[in-house]
Amino acid sequence: MDDSLARELADLSALQRLGSLNTEYLPWTSGDLRPAALVAVMDEIVLGARTVLVELGCGSSSVLLARLLSQRGFGHLLSIEHDERTAAFVASQLRREGLGSVARVVHAPLSRHPAALSRHGQWYAPQQVHDEVLGYVDRFGLVDLLLVDGPGFGDSRYPALPVLRAVLAPGRPCWRTTSIARTSRPCWCGGPRSSG
Repeated sequence: MDDSLARELADLSALQRLGSLNTEYLPWTSGDLRPAALVAVMDEIVLGARTVLVELGCGSSSVLLARLLSQRGFGHLLSIEHDERTAAFVASQLRREGLGSVARVVHAPLSRHPAALSRHGQWYAPQQVHDEVLGYVDRFGLVDLLLVDGPGFGDSRYPALPVLRAVLAPGRPCWRTTSIARTSRPCWCGGPRSSG
């Protein structure tokens, strides 16, 4: 079986698993996580009892993550998004579904960032990210799952770990997405992998 067929079958299986969270239609764009990647992240949230989530880059997956946290009855999500239209859509959907106590979207435009490796040297607005994430951590505790799905692809995502390392719970997963398959794989932040 070739890789693309295997990815498609994994996505079909994942869509079935996401069924209980698909209470109404959400647009799915080419920039969103593949369903199989989203299910892998959700499995980590449930099995690893993750409660303080930060997501860089948002979309329909943000709404599904908020629905999962709401169904569980605990946990919080802070999503940071550079695209104003996407941030507005997700924030509006969260409000409409009554998920505002579980998840929050922050529109943080791209600007020059000293840690950025991309050819444009841009990442999310540094002071805004600093202030938003520190306020979030002060309220809910250290981040025990960081999902890096933006901005853009490749090196443009590099600043996530250096900028947010101080607010990550030791040994907790940082999920990064790959640009080609839009899949997600864990890397471990702040020490050895923790089992719980």
